[in-house]
Amino acid sequence: MSALTIRLATPSDRDAIVTLMQRAYRGEESRQGWTSEADLIDGERITPEAIDLVLQSPHHRLLIAKNGGGQLIGCADIEQLSETPATCSFGKFAVEPALQGGGVGKVLMEAAEAEARRSFAAKRMIMTVIEGRNELIAFYARRGYAATGNSVSMADIHSDPKMTRGHDLILLEFAKDLDEG
Repeated sequence: MSALTIRLATPSDRDAIVTLMQRAYRGEESRQGWTSEADLIDGERITPEAIDLVLQSPHHRLLIAKNGGGQLIGCADIEQLSETPATCSFGKFAVEPALQGGGVGKVLMEAAEAEARRSFAAKRMIMTVIEGRNELIAFYARRGYAATGNSVSMADIHSDPKMTRGHDLILLEFAKDLDEG
């Protein structure tokens, strides 16, 4: 972990981010890790155009993690949702499947929280997790995130019902108050 470098993403990182997110969430390779959505959701996890929009937005900070060899092994996005109260969302979180469970995600999440405080003076971070993904919910709970009681149907977000294989997947909202640490 000592050779891990975390920095803001640049346009030259776009294709590697898209590839990493696809590997971490979709297809057979994602099954090496514990964040796979391969049995729940079809299609692309993210598009190059979506990453371009994030990189161009003054309301986003997309972080990447690289190993000592310079390989992209993780990413996370912070989006400023409001200034008052200062709230950010946490998403586009991915870690190389073979490295999941090794601490990269924890370090990247801590860096994202620090970036949210630094760039947006964030006092609160929110995120959503697919209902029933107990291992992910437990990971976030260990990092101080708690259920807010809010939820949204993926059908309200994605217009293609084939993407969720006809299932009405529910996204549960979790939040954490960010301290000054």
